[in-house]
Amino acid sequence: MPAIDLSRLRKQANRLADFFFLPDEFMKHLREILEFYVNYTLRTVENVAPGSNLKTYRTPPAVLTQIQNELRLKAEENPHFALELADVLWDEGALETRLLASYLLGRIPPQEERLLPRITAWTQQIRDPEVRAALLTTSLTRMRKETPNQFLALVREYLHPERSRSWSNGVQALIPMIADSSFENLPAIFDIVEPVIEEAPSTLQNDLTDLIVTLYRASPNETIFMLKHVLGTTENQMTSVTLRRISPDFPPPLQKELRDLLRPQPLIRPKPIEPDDFVDETAIIEAKPARTPRKKKMDNSRIIYLHGSDSNSQSGKARQFAEKFPGMVTPDFTGEFEERMAQLKKILGRKKGWTIIGSSLGGLMGTVFTCKHPTQVKKLILLAPALLTEPFGSYLNLEPVSVPTIIIHGTADDVVPLEAAREVAEKLFTNLKYIVVDDGHRLQEAFKELDWEEILKADDGP
Repeated sequence: MPAIDLSRLRKQANRLADFFFLPDEFMKHLREILEFYVNYTLRTVENVAPGSNLKTYRTPPAVLTQIQNELRLKAEENPHFALELADVLWDEGALETRLLASYLLGRIPPQEERLLPRITAWTQQIRDPEVRAALLTTSLTRMRKETPNQFLALVREYLHPERSRSWSNGVQALIPMIADSSFENLPAIFDIVEPVIEEAPSTLQNDLTDLIVTLYRASPNETIFMLKHVLGTTENQMTSVTLRRISPDFPPPLQKELRDLLRPQPLIRPKPIEPDDFVDETAIIEAKPARTPRKKKMDNSRIIYLHGSDSNSQSGKARQFAEKFPGMVTPDFTGEFEERMAQLKKILGRKKGWTIIGSSLGGLMGTVFTCKHPTQVKKLILLAPALLTEPFGSYLNLEPVSVPTIIIHGTADDVVPLEAAREVAEKLFTNLKYIVVDDGHRLQEAFKELDWEEILKADDGP
């Protein structure tokens, strides 16, 4: 391999970029460059990349980097041709050409409808770890930054509970987003990865290590809270086993925080019952009366009431709820809808088992939070909720959830029309009970008549 003269390499890469619109000519000149910089000290007879089935030119990374730099603007300005060239590079089947193809996908706008099918198909085809990593990171660069919701929807598909074979893809794709200091929606990330960490398959140990370390660097406190919650509530024995195995690779402060929870628990053997020396076989054994099951006490500290737009924590409903269920949370919310949602997220944190009661605009708040964080909500109760496409359609572009939901709505509601709200609700909630009452928007009469203890019970069906 000749020594790399940067000035000459720039000229070669610049000349190569001139053939961007002519894939066949591009490939001809690309092969010449790759052959020119072959490292013959590393080249083997088989000429195959280690741990891969791909042929390789053994070209130094600096050569590919310079070519990528020359192609960047052309690819961004001409996505159609970039996609065409990427297909040709991929079909060439070499390690270097597939890395270039992966790079070009990352310069294509995420709105390009052919982008995701390429990434999905190529990820399923490839065994080479370097190319696979490039497809899950480099190829998704613009989607991560420009359309994060679309990106997170893709990751959710990868991490679907019934697609465990693709979990590694989902974890690898997420890591660059977590590591990006400008990304602020970490709660959404924790919601997505918590079930995977709890499942803790042994085949995912390396991926889980990278994921947890990256999460800890981005937000130490939230990561510690999430891991402690998982370890403290899971019934899956493999969770602590897998985390114990990978914990030596955690940062020392995180190891210290989890030490007690990861310590192997001693096996407790039941003490054998010693037989009595004397048994009176003539004694009459009185049957003990069956014990009445103890009624599970409701945890009022996990019930929260979200008031409407022109209301506050001292409204009639809020005060009546606080009297009926001492200890429940009845906060004040102020500002625009986004500000109120930010206030709500701070209050709920990452705790689970919430019962949310939302009235009017508070009902919209409860709906949005539940649809985005369904694992945190045990039950949702909406009172004349403002589920209106006008003017709140931008907030209602949500995925349906199966959280048990009860909606109470009045036939005489002149603020939120019953049928309009019901139409939206039936699309968002798959476990929905709709209670229609003869009342207005404030539900003053219905509030007095309804059995709130029964409504708040956790075992309501659809």
